[in-house]
Amino acid sequence: MLQYILNDLKKSKLIVTALWLGYGASYFIRTCYAASINSIVNERIYTKGEVGLIGTAFFICYGVGQLISGLVGDRVNPFAMVFFGLFAGSVSCFAMAFADNLPLMLIIWALNGLFQSMLWSPILRIFSETIDKSLSKKSILNISLSLPVGTVCAYLASTLIIKYSNYKYVFICGGICILISAIFLIFTIVYIKNDLSLVKKQKEIKQKSEGKSSFFSLAVASGLFVIIIPSFLHGMMRDGITNWVPTMITETYGVSPSFSVFLTVALPIFNAFGAYAVVPLYKKLHYNEMKAAAVTGLIAVVPILLLLLNGKLPVLVIIILLALTTSIMYALNYLIISLVPVRFVKYSCTSTVSGVLNSAAHIGCAVSSYGFGAISQKAGWNVVILLWLVSTVLIFLSSLSVSRKWNKMIS
Repeated sequence: MLQYILNDLKKSKLIVTALWLGYGASYFIRTCYAASINSIVNERIYTKGEVGLIGTAFFICYGVGQLISGLVGDRVNPFAMVFFGLFAGSVSCFAMAFADNLPLMLIIWALNGLFQSMLWSPILRIFSETIDKSLSKKSILNISLSLPVGTVCAYLASTLIIKYSNYKYVFICGGICILISAIFLIFTIVYIKNDLSLVKKQKEIKQKSEGKSSFFSLAVASGLFVIIIPSFLHGMMRDGITNWVPTMITETYGVSPSFSVFLTVALPIFNAFGAYAVVPLYKKLHYNEMKAAAVTGLIAVVPILLLLLNGKLPVLVIIILLALTTSIMYALNYLIISLVPVRFVKYSCTSTVSGVLNSAAHIGCAVSSYGFGAISQKAGWNVVILLWLVSTVLIFLSSLSVSRKWNKMIS
């Protein structure tokens, strides 16, 4: 299997910056839709269930695409994959601005899900295999910041745009941002091209008699199939809460759509600290990702229990509790989505494992995108919050159950 190597520290930093901006831009455009949901619903263009279907289509395609991209990402040029995903994402965003009916919007945003799925697995492969080794761990941690930064920028931009204009301009803004990041990336790739070297890497995984790697055996031995459970559940909560918060706040507290979107900027600001806050716990638990995930999931129970007082507590308190919950989910995201796949770098399947786990997470997002809206419409938001509570308990139990097996894998 071919491995791309870049030993130049300065150019490694440049490619890290380009990928950071690109991944942040991808979160900008996916948040464009989430930030527009409330405006679309309030304009009575479509119902909550209908707009939820569009988000569901995105996450289903993103989840399936993650699995495919993970498998492909270990075998093709990761830089080309990332560039194509960014560029195609910009085209989708521009197209979304001119879509004038629900089926067309659903198709465009579903395709965008496929395009955005081409980013994370190759980025993680580049960080773990390609760049200067002194930057690898720091880059994996720091790219966690691109998620909340992209989300914050999208919410701020959409707040202003929705307040003074039409929600369609939110997508135009997103398209411009991700197009700029794609252009910056391609110029960076051209700049570092001469310093990139290709080496053939031998897998350290046992081979079957027919010569194919036993990925299934590795997945069983490491507990990967169990890790899919907390990956799915944290993904469901991470993006599901973020996507539906503006609507939840508007319906519960009667604030304006633009104000509710502005308030939710608090979520990604808190989220920015999630990955960093879990690092001391991760170190204290001897760098066992799943043991740290179990403890982190247990901590999430506290703010979610308090969220059951939704409608009785002041809106600012609810925002803070939601922010704490989503920041914990981002801590789990760092442990499960960012760190777990890197453990498989010696088996040359970092991208594959990343694709499997990220796919599970975004299938969870797909469930929440439609499910949370539908449940709230029929049974109210407290039932949704109870679902969050059950999910966090399951995250704790599943992560704890696999922590011993995982410890054998990493030791």
